[in-house]
Amino acid sequence: MSAEPSMLIALWGAGLSTLLAIVKFLELWRERFRLDVSYNLTGSIDIGNTILIRNLSSRPIILDHWELSYCSRWLHRKCEDIAYADFNATDRRIEPHSTFKLQFSGQDHFSWGSERLKGRRIYIRLFIAGRKSVLKPVYPK
Repeated sequence: MSAEPSMLIALWGAGLSTLLAIVKFLELWRERFRLDVSYNLTGSIDIGNTILIRNLSSRPIILDHWELSYCSRWLHRKCEDIAYADFNATDRRIEPHSTFKLQFSGQDHFSWGSERLKGRRIYIRLFIAGRKSVLKPVYPK
């Protein structure tokens, strides 16, 4: 008879530890590193193009540098630079759940029509402090 209560306690302990492991996994999943890139592209040089970098994670990130390029979609990407951050600029801190805007107007405006893309996409490479660089498609997604 003494085996039954110890078996119930063992099952209860196994169930509880499994439940706690699932809760911890969900917590880590929710707080993982996530970035989103979106855009507002216009044909107007005066209004300009805007690229939005959103920090979707619960920790701030430091954007060290960025590069915007026209790139082919294949394995051996051939890229043509559009714009890049000045290396002498200070780091940009992007707070949790906030957005950083890159504005390209006037002489910084770039074309995004099909005649300029020629089957390529616009990509942005983000250099985040403490991480490898992240390559994200901007247009078309």
